[in-house]
Amino acid sequence: MKQRIISGVIGAALLTVVLILHKTIVFPLAFAAIVGVILFELVRAIGGLQFKLSTGAVLAYGILSILLDALLDARFFGLGYSWQIPVSRFYYVLMPVCLTLIFWDYMRHPKTFTIEQGAFMIAAMILVTDSFKLLLTLNHDEYHSLFYVILSLCGAWIADTGAYFSGVALGKTKLCPEISPKKTVEGFVGGLLSNMILFALIFFLYARANGLYFGMMETLKAALLGLVCAGVSVLGDLTASVIKRQKGIKDYGNIMPGHGGLMDRFDSVLFVIPAFYWCITLLPIF
Repeated sequence: MKQRIISGVIGAALLTVVLILHKTIVFPLAFAAIVGVILFELVRAIGGLQFKLSTGAVLAYGILSILLDALLDARFFGLGYSWQIPVSRFYYVLMPVCLTLIFWDYMRHPKTFTIEQGAFMIAAMILVTDSFKLLLTLNHDEYHSLFYVILSLCGAWIADTGAYFSGVALGKTKLCPEISPKKTVEGFVGGLLSNMILFALIFFLYARANGLYFGMMETLKAALLGLVCAGVSVLGDLTASVIKRQKGIKDYGNIMPGHGGLMDRFDSVLFVIPAFYWCITLLPIF
C-alpha cells in the first residue's frame, strides 16, 4: 500500500506540472510519451513485440501524431505558419505508411503473426492516439482549455472513486463477475450518480468563478455529461480487464509500482476523452 501511495503521489505531481505547463511544448511532449508507453504495453500484452517492424510502426504513429498535431499549432514550438504546409502533408501520409509497414510485417511472418494480433495493433494504434489527440484539441479551446483537459482526464477517476465507495457501502450484486469480480451493480449506479452530481457542481463552481451564466439547462447538460463519462469509463475499464484475463496477465506493466502500467491508469480515460469531447461539442454548456 505504501508503494502504491508513493507512486500515485509522484504520478499526480508530474501530471500537475504538465497541466500547469499546458500551453507550452511540455504538454504535447508529455502526452506523446504517455501514448508511446501505453502502446508499448498493449503490444507486449498480445505478444507482438517480436514483430519489430509492426511495433515500430505502431509506436511511430502514436508518438509522431501527437507531436505533428502540436507542430500544426505554432504556439507550442514557436514556429511560423510556413511550417504548417509540409507538416500537414507528412501528417496525412503517416497513417498509410504505418499501416503498410504492419501489413508488410504480417506477410513476412505468415506462420507466427496472427490476424488477431495485427487487427489489435491497428485498433490500439488508432484508439489510443486519436483519443489523446482529442485531448490536445480540447487544449486548443480559447476560453476553457485547462478546465476541459482536467475534467476529461478526471472524469473517469471521479466515477471510479464514486463507484468504489458505493460498492464498498452497498455492493451486493456482481456486475461482471467473470471479468471484474469486485465490481457491483450498486457500485456502478453509485458511480453514475456521483459523476452526475459532481459534474454539475464542478461546472456550477467554474461558472460562478468566471462570471458565466449557469441555469437549469446548463445544469442538466453538465449532469448528462457526467452520466455519459461515467458509463464509458466502466466500458473502458472492463475492456482492458477482458484483454488482461484473456492474455493471463495481472497488469500491463510496472512503471507505477502498486498501480501497474500506464494502461492500467488510463484505460478508462481512453474512452472518456472522446465522449467528453463530442458531448461538449454537440451540447456545449458555455
